[in-house]
Amino acid sequence: MTPSPDSRPLLVTSALPYANGPIHFGHVAGAYLPADIHVRYQRLLGSDVLYICGTDEHGVSITVKAEAEGTPYRDYVARWHDEIRGLFDLFHISFDHFSRTSNEDPHYALSQEFFLRLLREGNVAPRALQQHYCLSCDRFLPDRYVEGTCYLCGAENARGDECKKCGAWLEAIRIVEPRCATCGETPEIRDTMQFELDLSPISAKGEGELAAAYGDDFAAWLPWFRGQLKSNVRSTVFDKLIEGEGMEARPITRDLRWGVPVPAKDLDGGDVESEGKVLYVWFDAPIGYISATIEWARDIAGDENAWRRYWITDRGTANDSQPRLVHFLGKDNIPFHCIVFPAMLGGQGDAHDGDDFMGPHAGERWVLPDNVPANEFYNLEGRKFSTGDNWMLDSARLFDVFGLDALRWYLTASMPETADSNFQFGDLQARVNSELADTIGNYASRVLKFTLSKLDGVVPELDDTHEHAGDLAATNAACQTAIDDVGALLASCSFRKAAAALLDLARFGNKQFDERAPWKSRKTDMTACKISLHCNIQVLATVSVLLTPFVPDAAARLREMLALPALDSGPAAEHRGGASRWVTETLPAGHALGEPGILFAKIPDEVIEAERERLGAKDAS
Repeated sequence: MTPSPDSRPLLVTSALPYANGPIHFGHVAGAYLPADIHVRYQRLLGSDVLYICGTDEHGVSITVKAEAEGTPYRDYVARWHDEIRGLFDLFHISFDHFSRTSNEDPHYALSQEFFLRLLREGNVAPRALQQHYCLSCDRFLPDRYVEGTCYLCGAENARGDECKKCGAWLEAIRIVEPRCATCGETPEIRDTMQFELDLSPISAKGEGELAAAYGDDFAAWLPWFRGQLKSNVRSTVFDKLIEGEGMEARPITRDLRWGVPVPAKDLDGGDVESEGKVLYVWFDAPIGYISATIEWARDIAGDENAWRRYWITDRGTANDSQPRLVHFLGKDNIPFHCIVFPAMLGGQGDAHDGDDFMGPHAGERWVLPDNVPANEFYNLEGRKFSTGDNWMLDSARLFDVFGLDALRWYLTASMPETADSNFQFGDLQARVNSELADTIGNYASRVLKFTLSKLDGVVPELDDTHEHAGDLAATNAACQTAIDDVGALLASCSFRKAAAALLDLARFGNKQFDERAPWKSRKTDMTACKISLHCNIQVLATVSVLLTPFVPDAAARLREMLALPALDSGPAAEHRGGASRWVTETLPAGHALGEPGILFAKIPDEVIEAERERLGAKDAS
């Protein structure tokens, strides 16, 4: 059965990249390309889908680096916002809206509303605590900017909130031999007060408190959510954190000069101890998904309330009948999107009479995540990406050398979906040459050039009485199977398997073309020749649909060769909730084809060797 769209609105996000430096291919493979492929498929399917992202522009690391440069904070983050967006443009990542958390309207007001609603419900509360303070930098150090030795596994270079070796969620104050991540000095410990988000009811040991703290909807959602997650995500969230280490309160404010200010008054008019405090970057960053959607509604859709159909639902609505929220991100962001942000969404309580909220009104609630298909880490030739060692990929250069189609295809084929994976130049060459250039490109060239030279570039007629007439039924069945299988795999975020299923159809066409050998039958049985070409043109037409989410530019070129209209899978309002275009494409007899061309170029050995030599070379440019 041909896939059909879910009638519910779908909001897709990618983790907000931090506006403090360049992002690399590992980030793209982890959170942005998979989301883009998924969204392009949903658009072709006719789903009401919206793709939202933006840069995360607060935090102490930004303030320190901006001050070291003598650059105003806003100018500093604006520069990195533009550079990051530039890489996404190179990859043709098709956001409906790409925003910034430093946009005060509406982001600051919405973030403060989150804080105040959680405070009123008792899920946020002030707490006296001790925190590292760097005398050299003259500032308190947020968790992520404390480095040292993990107190659980002994790994060096653990961050204050996470050990990348053992994966544990750490407390910065317990880090062994702590040092300031900015200047390297040993910090001292000082008393301070911060507001904390209470996560303890989410732990298995606090199940009795869950509904009281976060409501019946959240209590019903959590076990349902568990069943939706990929094995690697489920293991991190439930086995390791919720049921393993257990959840505790986490600070959500910091003593910083740059960020969303903590409100001075609570919802009842009482004073809040807020002087010099801002909301922790990891508190306000995911709220950026909502504020960006509000911007999209206001500035692009032209309907200031359009965002609500993606984010707001009635209390008591079952998970399978509410809007869908899907977060694409990397491994290190799993706890925040599967525990912290849902707690922020679920713990705000119902609106009271007289409340004037941007968010849910009386009887409404925020939508909770439907899925978080997080990827693992993506490395480069067996090592982590490293700017200091020049173990990096020059993005602009690689696009010049290999092109968009090759890079999008290879990052999909090597994506770290359930385990760490690698960008390897030899594998890039092998996959592009074998899968793109030979299996798809050469196949298209052989079929279309032969049709042009021998049959005037027109789809030939069929003779139902011929012994090979059954080939068309087999072809149609193979095309339909590919549409169904690739669609189901894209819907379930199994992108590598989806690409493999696409190749299976192209291999079917190649095998059929070779076995029927129309270049031979043309001399002895012209009817058999025509049947073979007719069938293979149908395969290519369906391949042009299947290629569109993965390599939209190449798909458009193939469709031009077939004289088919382009399948625009970009962010256009007319695609939202429209008719499905994810169907087997059928070209009737007599259809005039376009001009054949080269669909994919092979990568020569010397190009690969040159790029390998650049890795780690200090004078590489």
